[in-house]
Amino acid sequence: MDRVTKILAEYTSAVDYSKVPLETRHEVKRRIIDSMAVAFAAYNAEPVAIARRVASKFATSRGARLLGTRYETTPDWATFVNGLMIRYHDYNDTYLSKEPLHPSDLIGAALAVGDYVGAEGTDLITAVAIGYEASVTFCDGGTLRKRGWDHVNFLGIGSVLAAAKLLRLDAAKTQHALAIYAVPHAAMRQTRVGELSMWKGAAAANSSRNAVFATLLAQEGYTGPYKPFEGEMAFFKQLLQGDFDLGVLKSMEEGRPPRRILDTYIKPYPVEYHAQTAVEAALKLRERVRVEEIEKIRIDTYEAAYTIIGPKDPEKWDPHTKETADHSIMWITAAAFFWGPIKIEHYRDVRNPAVLSLMKKIEVNLDPELDKLYPQAFPTVITVYTKGGGKYTERVDYAKGHPKNPMTDAELEDKFNTLTRDVLPEEARRRALEIMWRLEDYSAADLLEALVK
Repeated sequence: MDRVTKILAEYTSAVDYSKVPLETRHEVKRRIIDSMAVAFAAYNAEPVAIARRVASKFATSRGARLLGTRYETTPDWATFVNGLMIRYHDYNDTYLSKEPLHPSDLIGAALAVGDYVGAEGTDLITAVAIGYEASVTFCDGGTLRKRGWDHVNFLGIGSVLAAAKLLRLDAAKTQHALAIYAVPHAAMRQTRVGELSMWKGAAAANSSRNAVFATLLAQEGYTGPYKPFEGEMAFFKQLLQGDFDLGVLKSMEEGRPPRRILDTYIKPYPVEYHAQTAVEAALKLRERVRVEEIEKIRIDTYEAAYTIIGPKDPEKWDPHTKETADHSIMWITAAAFFWGPIKIEHYRDVRNPAVLSLMKKIEVNLDPELDKLYPQAFPTVITVYTKGGGKYTERVDYAKGHPKNPMTDAELEDKFNTLTRDVLPEEARRRALEIMWRLEDYSAADLLEALVK
């Protein structure tokens, strides 16, 4: 294998629960709570129902449960359904660097494999911490999106390591799991271009599913392509054109405790992360200006926001799907002015005439000075010009949930209760929160049982 594969595999083998810092353990619990909140908010969504229906055709007596049920299917199918639930509303945590990522997408894999092997809560915490360490670190090393590849290619690396830890693979088998994942499963960014489909919410789940499939094969001794990252036609050459900073892996090579989860951000609103600061700026302006007074809205932002959710795609100006609307800074900003804080139910009214009309008054500009601050900050400046000649401006650099503007444990519990209230009864919510806050005293099975609808 190559150096990168060895670093990742040896790190996974070396880190156990005793080496996971207390603050990392706590943050893993917070991310699991957040993931379960957004997952159950998506329980009845059409794409989730379809995936659950297909998974139900592959029942097994020794598998993994689908979230919210006692129905057991194969670990890879459970990973897909669980991951889709977590990702569907674009409401789970985020990390932004050279490449953006939703690292908690891998929690679907950890829960499925954890249930399959009867993992203890300490095992689950350790596996998730390792998965975050790798996925987030890779985002600092290079950019996939600018070369037409999807960020979920980095996610799967973390999912492999989480699954390998739970399956207790040795370093050699973990290397083969990484190879079986990395070489055959390159995902294209076409998923997020133009009018967006159901697959937008499934791409990460599929990456984790591929990771679990690869790990299960490696567990039985299946070998994968050699030099999967650094080979002549491998991951770095094909997906990154050789442009990857291997220096970012130094902390893992040196075996430092996993802490990268502390650098990630929890979302206060169900919108693509680059629009979080736009929502908060719009909400501040909404207190000062009535919608009917608005003549024009100017949004100044940085390159990543401008490119990913900005004006270049005509479909983002006229969204017809939930998936397109939550990736349109124009729709999101207009919706925040019209409704206030963005909520999941607003996507049932994507074609609201008042919101679409307000979008026509928006212009979006790429500001080089704001771009210089990214990704250390996520500055959005919104200026409203009124029909009476007024001008009002608000700027937000860090949305609620960012490490520099953190969400408290109580606020996180409120998010969990709000998003799960229509799906889980009060006693189930209380029991699930108790288990997640004290996960080291419970098992993966205990948590999944508590979350049965």
